[in-house]
Amino acid sequence: MELNEFINTGIAEGWVRDTGSFDEVFIDGSNRKCQKYDVRIDKLHYNVQNGRIATFVSRYRAEHGELPSDAQELDDLIEKMIESANPQKLKTTRLDIKMKGQQETAVVLSDGIVVDGNRRFTCLRMLAREENQPRFLRCYVFPDTYDRKAIKALELEIQMGRDEKENYDEITRLVDIDECVNVDGLMTADEYAKHANLKASEMKKRLKEVEILKEYLEFIGMPGAFHVAQDQKIYGGIESLAARIKKCKDENQTEDVKNCAYAYLALQADGDRARVVRDYVDRLIEDPDFMDEQLDVAESFLEKVEDLPANAPSTTEFFRDHVVNEPELRGEQKASFEKTKIKKGNQQVKSNQVKAATDALDNLQSVDVDLLAKLTPEQRTQIREALEDIQAEVARVTRGLDGVDA
Repeated sequence: MELNEFINTGIAEGWVRDTGSFDEVFIDGSNRKCQKYDVRIDKLHYNVQNGRIATFVSRYRAEHGELPSDAQELDDLIEKMIESANPQKLKTTRLDIKMKGQQETAVVLSDGIVVDGNRRFTCLRMLAREENQPRFLRCYVFPDTYDRKAIKALELEIQMGRDEKENYDEITRLVDIDECVNVDGLMTADEYAKHANLKASEMKKRLKEVEILKEYLEFIGMPGAFHVAQDQKIYGGIESLAARIKKCKDENQTEDVKNCAYAYLALQADGDRARVVRDYVDRLIEDPDFMDEQLDVAESFLEKVEDLPANAPSTTEFFRDHVVNEPELRGEQKASFEKTKIKKGNQQVKSNQVKAATDALDNLQSVDVDLLAKLTPEQRTQIREALEDIQAEVARVTRGLDGVDA
């Protein structure tokens, strides 16, 4: 529906109300004066292309197939998806709207699609049913003549382009970048970065993380099941792996490190993923024996994945029950990691012995003999006593070395 027709018809029929107020809204690189309207929620619909619900859609398709074609059924489904993502936060927002009214203005198109404001829209839908009376969404209205690229740019400008806006869940953001840049080709990486207020270096980092995320899901036999990665809360590990593999000396080592790390991410669910994966990758690169042990675990893991039925569901529950639930494999992987950490600790202790001796020499060499005459008698006595102690320690360490070298 054309913008003026949407507004004029809505006002005439009572499902649009002109608030008479305006805001300056930063859109496409400049501030625009936008009028605010109240639109009755039964005239509005969720935007299934919205990046924030990308993993919801991934989950539904994996478990049930294609999305419903009926608009009302689809809206009800997405509402449940949004509620299930964070029930407590939605409840808080709903109570806040009920007590104070809607504080932030949403954005809709003149065909009724909500571009920004899914959670507010969801809360109002719930309140309307609870109160058994119509509810209105306060929003700016933009023409639905925008093409898909312009709509996506608008969404990014509003949802991700402002510092005060809530950030995407990290896996959801990677999925959105992949869909927009790699799959649909709706935007170039530079265009996405511009609208999402990302620096070029940050966009490059995100694209590498997208690559790692997709490879991980293929490795565990669930390509495209982004909701599984979200449930596993592995973004910290993905981020660390993407940054750490730069230390690999060649492509073969890179592939080995990634395969080991993917198996580790799949099997080990405890601890700080970002910190642990950093340490894990460093150990792989530095310790060939550890690499060999972990490759054996990765191979056993892949054999287990290959044994899964061809029609196995791409769900977190199935993966947990049929792949991850392997205590012997997890134990072997963890024990190998613990062993190499102890080995590293022993190496560090040995290195510290050399460092202690060289530090002592450096400290002694820093004494300026020309200044000794200016010291007090008490200070000179302290130095003599320290030197005697040092000579005794030198003799002790020398005897130890002689005993080893004999």
